[in-house]
Amino acid sequence: MSANGNAALFCDLVGTLVAMDESRQLPLTPGGEIKIELLPRVKEILAPMRDHLIFVVTNQAGIKRGRVTLAQVESALSKLDAALGGILTAWQICPHDDHDGCACRKPKAGMITELAEVHGVELNASTMVGDQASDAAAARNAGLGRFVYARDFFGWEGS
Repeated sequence: MSANGNAALFCDLVGTLVAMDESRQLPLTPGGEIKIELLPRVKEILAPMRDHLIFVVTNQAGIKRGRVTLAQVESALSKLDAALGGILTAWQICPHDDHDGCACRKPKAGMITELAEVHGVELNASTMVGDQASDAAAARNAGLGRFVYARDFFGWEGS
């Protein structure tokens, strides 16, 4: 996409970087705030990548469904970035539901391609890390050079 050769790492959020609840969504505290709990080895693996472009792309249909607000998800992503030492370049949030037909909801490529365009990323030199088939499909649909399941990327045993 870009002639400058910038490779990037695109990461899913829930189940890849942070823990999920039993319904595969961001967990909420009893007070209704989003709880951010880093998954094993996420900080150890990502922290040395401080000089790389690192993006988070996340489907958050809970926004449309009224479970959480966009502001809550943005705040949670800011907390995640702080917990990782401020290494995230940017993030994209899809607030839509499956039936909305948007271009951003994974497995579509909209979030990835928008970030790539804004930041001059060479898609075929970049990698996506995720935990679901929709993440792999989004990587493929965006023309990313590589997809790695989170369990392999972060070295989780028995996952």
